[in-house]
Amino acid sequence: MKVLHLSAAAMLAWGGFAAFNVASATTYYVRTDGGTAVQCNGRADAAYPGSGTNLSCAWNHPFVALPPSTSNHPQTPRIHGGDTLVIDPGSYEMGIGAKDATKLYGACSTTYPWDCKMPSIPSGTTTNPTRIVGAGWNSGCKAQPELWGSNRVHQVLTLDGSSNVVVACLNITDHSACIEGHFIASIACNKTTLPYGPWASEGIHAQDSNNVTLQDLRVHGLAHTGIQAGRISNWTLNNVKIIGNGSAGWDGDLGGTQSSSNSGNITFNNVEIGWTGCTEQYPSTTIYGCWGQQEGGYGDSFGSGKTGGNWTFNHVYIHNGTQDGLDLLYADGTGKVTVLNSRFEGSAGNQVKIAGPSVIQNSVIIGTCGSFNGKYYMSSGDNCRGAGNALVMRVFPGDLVSAAYNTITGQGDCLVQADSNYGDSTSEVDLYNNVLLGQTKWGTSQKSCIFYWSEPPRGKVAIRSNVIWNTRYYTTNPTGNIYADPKLVSESLASFGPALALGSPAIDKASTIITVKNDYLGNARPVGAGYDIGAYEFGSTSSTGGSTGGSTGGSTGGSTGGTTGGSTGGTGTTSPARKWSTGGSLPARLIGSATLTTAAAPVRSVSSQQDATRKVSTAPQKQQQRYSLSEAIRRWLGGEETASR
Repeated sequence: MKVLHLSAAAMLAWGGFAAFNVASATTYYVRTDGGTAVQCNGRADAAYPGSGTNLSCAWNHPFVALPPSTSNHPQTPRIHGGDTLVIDPGSYEMGIGAKDATKLYGACSTTYPWDCKMPSIPSGTTTNPTRIVGAGWNSGCKAQPELWGSNRVHQVLTLDGSSNVVVACLNITDHSACIEGHFIASIACNKTTLPYGPWASEGIHAQDSNNVTLQDLRVHGLAHTGIQAGRISNWTLNNVKIIGNGSAGWDGDLGGTQSSSNSGNITFNNVEIGWTGCTEQYPSTTIYGCWGQQEGGYGDSFGSGKTGGNWTFNHVYIHNGTQDGLDLLYADGTGKVTVLNSRFEGSAGNQVKIAGPSVIQNSVIIGTCGSFNGKYYMSSGDNCRGAGNALVMRVFPGDLVSAAYNTITGQGDCLVQADSNYGDSTSEVDLYNNVLLGQTKWGTSQKSCIFYWSEPPRGKVAIRSNVIWNTRYYTTNPTGNIYADPKLVSESLASFGPALALGSPAIDKASTIITVKNDYLGNARPVGAGYDIGAYEFGSTSSTGGSTGGSTGGSTGGSTGGTTGGSTGGTGTTSPARKWSTGGSLPARLIGSATLTTAAAPVRSVSSQQDATRKVSTAPQKQQQRYSLSEAIRRWLGGEETASR
């Protein structure tokens, strides 16, 4: 694609790049032995031979493709919408320390070194996206090139206003073990004198961005945040690791009073977010310097401001954050949340927090909220913050939250808790076919409770066909469950093994009101006489695909009885067809139709954007079609059920 000469104003209007003629889109190359923009045209994956100008060879740095630019020092990008930039293996400093950066780019000054960054990636089209990728990105990504931020640069990559973009096969990091704003001076990043050192605040920053794929990325060791992204829509993350970032892993709150709300479908596949609120030593990547809210830090592995959108988490592993793990408690209920085949553990607060209509299936939630006790720079007040409940939900009027085929344990107050400030008689929580294993509540001799909403619950609650053990309940244990040791491979929090052992009462005892085709590992269900309760199917070794809602019908296996604080036995007698424990007929809907009410939300200290109140709806409500519970969940997972109200 030819270089176009634009005015400064036009160069700043990045959205306009999507309108370029992408039919002539070009592939450009960067390699460490490439040349400057004068020496090479970037159109061949070849080294600069040592002499000559405008040769067919690679550029020597990503800055040549997207030169740092500010309003005072504008630069013309050399790639445009629909182009591909392929970066060969090697290490590329992103900041004023990059070779000749202060000479070539006015934005790279020692006065404002944080501005020495590439501008927003130009937008492509849906059929021809712009690609910033490491070599081999489409053939296994065997060697990610390293883009590392230095001298206090704001972020390594920018996607503000960038749409129809693919970023793939990159290692995004810095070369420092400092954490921005840390209360220990020896760990805090230098922000007072030049040189500031080899650190960057963020890995990726994005806002007002649509249709983006992040693939095969490692975003780690940043001084503040791995990825900050708000007001985005239709994003997909595949095989992304966000590890050891000093304050936040994924931060969806843009800060201040501006909206950060998202829309469309946002999907996380095979994503790991861990050790948030910590950093990595360099170059060893040893975890270091962890701090939490009590010390002035943050530490949510995944957090958001008030947000819409349909969020899907499939095969994610979120662990060891110094506050919460997956925190979507500020979802506004206009979309839906789906969690499948995922594992959560080791965060100092709640492992999973969701709001609005939600499905959680085939997942393992281990509420080891005291995992940081006596370690790093964490204080006792950081342990089990938010009561340490393993799964927390905010259920709005008319909404259903369904948790099925999960294995949940924890040392917080409760295994599952619904926010008692939300919900009414049209709200509903279903806990079906889960292994619910209590532990000793942190700091007490009490056991974890099974579930708490309010007394009595604000909405309908169905707790059926679960294996429940070592728990307490606030009134009486719900009937229709098996109260017996689930006989897992390991039930100790220190070495928790959620797979079923031989002789487990969970084997073949799941209710077929809800069925799934595969277990947490992707192995086929059912094996033997029936489906197994919990995230694992005993004896299954073959995989036939992902989890979906299954057939209807069947009866609940389980037993009655049990007393407050106790776990008494039962022999799995057949119970009648499913009824709601608080009465009423089977709603089996995933999107509510009730008039919304306003409820006050707890104040969250991240920013003033955290306002979770819901506006009252005065518009007439469309009549909802009803389905069986299993069919409704199948439609949900298949995307046939909408989130419109």
